[in-house]
Amino acid sequence: MVAPYVVVLESTKACDLACKHCRAKAIPNRLPGELTTEEVKSLVDDLASSGVKLFVISGGDALKRDDIFEILEYSSAKITTALSPSGSRINVEVAKRIKDTGVSMVSISVDGPEEIHDEFRGVRGAFKMAKQAVDSLHEVKLPVQINSTISRYNVDHLQELRKTVEALRPVYWDVFMLIPTGRATKEMMITSEQAEEVMRTITKWRMEGLNVRMTCAPYLVRVMNEMGVVRPLPPDKNYGRRSVNGARGCMAGNGYAFVAYDGTVYPCGFLPIPAGNVRFRRFSEIYEQSPVFKSLREPSKLGGKCGLCEYRSVCGGCRARAFSLTENFMDEDPFCTYVPRTLRVRA
Repeated sequence: MVAPYVVVLESTKACDLACKHCRAKAIPNRLPGELTTEEVKSLVDDLASSGVKLFVISGGDALKRDDIFEILEYSSAKITTALSPSGSRINVEVAKRIKDTGVSMVSISVDGPEEIHDEFRGVRGAFKMAKQAVDSLHEVKLPVQINSTISRYNVDHLQELRKTVEALRPVYWDVFMLIPTGRATKEMMITSEQAEEVMRTITKWRMEGLNVRMTCAPYLVRVMNEMGVVRPLPPDKNYGRRSVNGARGCMAGNGYAFVAYDGTVYPCGFLPIPAGNVRFRRFSEIYEQSPVFKSLREPSKLGGKCGLCEYRSVCGGCRARAFSLTENFMDEDPFCTYVPRTLRVRA
């Protein structure tokens, strides 16, 4: 049986924030059609039995579901479970309730110092709420991960971002590079040249001992190889694209999958290509048998320079970014600056 390493559930689209880049296009109130408590539990049972290692409950803000603590407790008893809330509703009392469910970790988004974070998140006071959430989680001794999205709003403030995150004392720091989907636009993206510099900076930070990794930046595997930090790993189709010292290739449909609030299954939350719905078919069957997922697990089907690249098995280009920029999720990723060896002109 083919199983992803991690599955993320968009438990609701309801959220108190109004982030400029929101993948979910979150709204203040819950929508009809959300998976019910029992449907989520059935999904959890299927994930656990098929060998999924990590289940992440996200949103919107999962804490806007009145059954969230019941879901977290059920899931945590079956499979390693993490929670990714907005951070706007967590005080010490809520943090204790979260911990009592048995979740392994909570991730909170922080994108820079207060002014930058509030601007990006669309609500004044968002940074203070995020800090309160992190402090409350620390108080009940629940591990915290900080997620940061790099965009044109903060790319020139990486050192300030690092200081801000380090002051929050997370167990992990995961840095994303914005993909123009949902409310995010192409104008919000950093340039390809800036992305290369960000990845080199992150690599240097890791060499200094900082526990930071990157998501939606599959090219980091190549950058770290160029810098002599790691060597590419051969593909392992039973695992997806492995993490290599904090760098991993695109895992969309290849070690990772996303379930929307209404049960629709996607390769990742940033790649809006539906592969089925858990209301009508088990997730494990969709993941194993969907032509969309099968294509994503076959490097030879990649188009353009991605298909010719020596890093295609360990990087693969960002499939969501390729889709948003070319409308073909298997086409080459135009955001990548690298020229494969086979395409270089020899003197």
